[in-house]
Amino acid sequence: MTEHDLFGAHHRTNRHPVIGIDLGTTTCVAALAGDDGRVVVLPPLAAVVGQDHAGQVTVGRLTVGRRSVGETGAVIAGIKRELGSNRRIRFRGREYQPHELCAYLLIELKRRAEVLIGEPVHEAVITVPTTYTETQRKAITEAAGLAQLTVRRLLEEPVAAAVAVGAERAGTFAIYDLGGGTFDAAIVEAGPDGVTVLGMAGDPRLGGDDFDERVVGYALRQIRERYHVDLSQDERIRDRIRAETEIRKRELDTAETTSLELPRLTATVSASVQLPRRVFESMIEPDLDRTFDCLGAAARAAGGAPVDEVLLVGGSTRMPLIRQRLAEHLGLARIRSDLDPEELVARGAALIARELPPASLEIGPIGLRSANLRLRSEMAVPEPEPADESPDADLTGPLPAPPAETPADFRPAAQRAHELLSQASPDELTELRAAYCTFIVAIRLADSDTRLRELGTALLGAFTD
Repeated sequence: MTEHDLFGAHHRTNRHPVIGIDLGTTTCVAALAGDDGRVVVLPPLAAVVGQDHAGQVTVGRLTVGRRSVGETGAVIAGIKRELGSNRRIRFRGREYQPHELCAYLLIELKRRAEVLIGEPVHEAVITVPTTYTETQRKAITEAAGLAQLTVRRLLEEPVAAAVAVGAERAGTFAIYDLGGGTFDAAIVEAGPDGVTVLGMAGDPRLGGDDFDERVVGYALRQIRERYHVDLSQDERIRDRIRAETEIRKRELDTAETTSLELPRLTATVSASVQLPRRVFESMIEPDLDRTFDCLGAAARAAGGAPVDEVLLVGGSTRMPLIRQRLAEHLGLARIRSDLDPEELVARGAALIARELPPASLEIGPIGLRSANLRLRSEMAVPEPEPADESPDADLTGPLPAPPAETPADFRPAAQRAHELLSQASPDELTELRAAYCTFIVAIRLADSDTRLRELGTALLGAFTD
């Protein structure tokens, strides 16, 4: 039974569906809770908007691919940081407001949810950082309107994470939410009956993107010293390095070192920049100090309430240094490691959405409907759903090589499997072939780190079966 079938069998609601959306700076996640309280989380969507060679708008992982080869100007990232500002962004030959670009992401999230449940989706609970101003909140509501979504509630991200955990057990939680572009800290009491916020603080300009910029600067200095050329003013090259950094820094969660592979930066420069974990950690220490200043402010606002557990939210919290610093900062408080930090907020938003009473639905004025039709008409044909990209399709076709995004822990196994399978006939090593192809497809679909670890472990096991 597929996840789609599971939802149809167990999760379908008896009323109009309301989805939960974690609208992140680097990744967006949508989720839906059924009447039985079970939650389905859709695959993450890279928060990147671009255009293909025909000039049609694209979003998600295909757009990220164009960014990695340096198509600067055709790719817009970090949109969330600009919401509510007066900035005009040049794209597709005209100027866009940030909320218009954000609407493309919401249109795609809405479409994916509709494919999953087989019926229209018109309402959403969307999460926001604790530091968001009224102007920024209004911008999200306007973006949702362009996507033909009525915002039933704007929910603070730490509160959403607490709801997701409180549904299972009660306690006092410290929430450390380090996203791509913003940081939130909160001390909350949560349980099946609800969430009480004891203290919150945050920084609207602090996240994984700032770590990436530090690495970009480091790489450019290394290239200047080695090749005697200053490439720091070339935005295309900076974007190339930034895209490579986003991939490679994840490897430092488990490896002591990695390298940024940057072929053909110029006609004469192809670079490989070593990035040891200790160097990376020393670069981001000032940023981490700022997060702990916020956590301290939240704790003081909570009156020093004792904390039972620490909830880590956001992909950047997978770094070992963060867990080490949190343990030092909060003493004996348990740091939860069994929860996917990139799904918690969307799960909580979906659970809140499930509890909302039915609304009298009116999907925006004619002007918004017209704008929605225009935006959708500008978008390229959607990428195939993960269910359509079955790993079975790869079992008898050309064997894909391990992509650059292969996690460092499993890269040797993936390379070895590729070597063995390339030498074997299609009807040999069937279990290894199935495990390998499933793993590679999951990498291409940008599945969660938890899922990749699960499939990578299965691949290792296939060598001994």
